[in-house]
Amino acid sequence: MKKAILFTIALTSINAFAEDKKIVDPFDLSASASKVEELGVITKPEVDALEEKAKELFNSGNCKAAIPVLIEYSKKSNWLANMIAATLDPYYGASYDDRKGYSYDKLKPLIPLESLSNDYKKKRNIAFAMQGECLVKTGDNKGAIPVLLKALDLIDIDNDVWWERTRNNLLQVIKVSAK
Repeated sequence: MKKAILFTIALTSINAFAEDKKIVDPFDLSASASKVEELGVITKPEVDALEEKAKELFNSGNCKAAIPVLIEYSKKSNWLANMIAATLDPYYGASYDDRKGYSYDKLKPLIPLESLSNDYKKKRNIAFAMQGECLVKTGDNKGAIPVLLKALDLIDIDNDVWWERTRNNLLQVIKVSAK
């Protein structure tokens, strides 16, 4: 009886492990194709123009018009950042030894690309914070909470301004005073 129970437990464990391990199809382009279908072929100038429009609407206090622009801007800046980061995948996907042996002369031109990708992720984070603030200002507290929580999850520790603004917006919605 004990052997049967142990066999059943072992078989269940193997099946659970097998289900967790999904086979990745290297020819599956569906995730990228889906993003292109959803967002189009985006470019840096397009995302930069969206940033200007979003900031203009936000800074003028026109939150109702700013929200859809901020949503589009955050999605497109995130996708742009991911595409830029993908240009570095052969380096980051290499083994430690291969990366260690990669010459600095070859690595040097990649550094600005990594910085640019990180910059667009920071812009995305601020767009989330701006969107959350606009939702609070328009009275959509239910919509604001998940956006503010995501913004707080994404904002860098060194971005004091947007961390404080987003924190205060969330505390205002949930009526918590931090004195």
